[in-house]
Amino acid sequence: MKRKRVLVIGGGVSGLAAAVFLEAGGADVVVLEAGGEAGGHVRSESIDGRILDQAANGWLDNEPAMGRLLALLGDRLTVVPASGAYDTRWICADGALHPVPLSPPAMLKSRLLSLGQKLRLLGDLFVGRSVDPDESLGSFVRRRLGPAAVDRLVGPMVAGIFAADPDSLSLRAAFPRMAELEAEHRSLFLAMARLRKGGAPAGRLQTTQAGAGGLTTAMIEQLGSRVTCLTPSVSLSTDGVTWQVETPRGALQADAVVLAAPGPVQARLLEDLDPAGALAQASIPYAPAAVVVMALPRAAFPREPRGFGVLMARGEAERLGVAGVLGTVFSHDVFPHQARPDELLLRTIVGGAIAPDAARLPDDALLTRVTAGLGQMFGPMGAQPHLTRIYRYAAAIPQYTVGHLDRVAAVSRVSERYKGIFFAGNHLRGVGVKDCVRQGEEAARAVLAG
Repeated sequence: MKRKRVLVIGGGVSGLAAAVFLEAGGADVVVLEAGGEAGGHVRSESIDGRILDQAANGWLDNEPAMGRLLALLGDRLTVVPASGAYDTRWICADGALHPVPLSPPAMLKSRLLSLGQKLRLLGDLFVGRSVDPDESLGSFVRRRLGPAAVDRLVGPMVAGIFAADPDSLSLRAAFPRMAELEAEHRSLFLAMARLRKGGAPAGRLQTTQAGAGGLTTAMIEQLGSRVTCLTPSVSLSTDGVTWQVETPRGALQADAVVLAAPGPVQARLLEDLDPAGALAQASIPYAPAAVVVMALPRAAFPREPRGFGVLMARGEAERLGVAGVLGTVFSHDVFPHQARPDELLLRTIVGGAIAPDAARLPDDALLTRVTAGLGQMFGPMGAQPHLTRIYRYAAAIPQYTVGHLDRVAAVSRVSERYKGIFFAGNHLRGVGVKDCVRQGEEAARAVLAG
């Protein structure tokens, strides 16, 4: 039986995962990557005994597709779970660090909220279900729990995941489980009580011994010569049976294509083939971000950063004079193997859709702002960093704004109109590493199923 030939356009996590699953399923696959190196934003550097994650710092272990991918990669990587510090998270509000309350009792005890704001939380028990088919996350939380919950509970969480304004995000696209809980239980408090769960993230964070980039490195090694870099896809066409991709190195033909590049690239390739699908892809916005990594002496601050990390309450960074500082991950505590024993390793995220101009600050101004932000949270910095790295992304995080599900549906209809074209990517159905792997597996299964 003839092996199905498949072209995967885009060598990020989604494209690499699709290719690994396709190869395991018996397909003849080629990955076309426009850049000089595959892996997308999920890369890590090893510098003098430190592991620096350039963007994502791992994935949650609750996605079955992720487990299947790790099984296929076998001994190419060693998975490392997060330490117990993962369970301790902070929100910076009113110049102080507060533990994140992850259950109704914790919310009612937390100093994050005033007595009146806590009483407003209880109003959730009397609020009906939404009638808005595409309500924003901010509207949903404000309606159920009050405005303080948006600013001090949900807003920081959204900044940590999407670097987004909760009033712009689609609830059903970005946090579908919250919409499901309202539909099933009417009240979020009742849902937590009935499920006997708090608001802690499902699953547990994990990475590799070489950092998050160890995952993409393992996939690249597994695929070997099937990954072709410095090969941008110029155009895409089909005669109804065969697909053709034009590249600067010549034309390639295949039985199927998987588009796994960023949204703007997919939009350009679809312009002539399917204008409606192209418009949907082009309409998905991205936010810029900068990741500032610092290695410092353990005693650099009066208060040592302990736990998973800290996020800023809405408006707190502006109040402290460090606008755009969204939060900091304590890599030395959550993944101790990534830091030297005598050092702190901090990853601070700046910008996003909340403060895009902050992500574009010159290096000196960016470092000054991050240093000031850390000083506000942990006390004045008493020592200079041993190492500093800045990683910048003009299009870092896709924004699942209101209307996103309609845009994704329009993209899906392209696969219905044309046989043999499939889509994946963090701009479609999940921004996390595990979401990209799931989409890659789904695309591979669809290809193999014909």
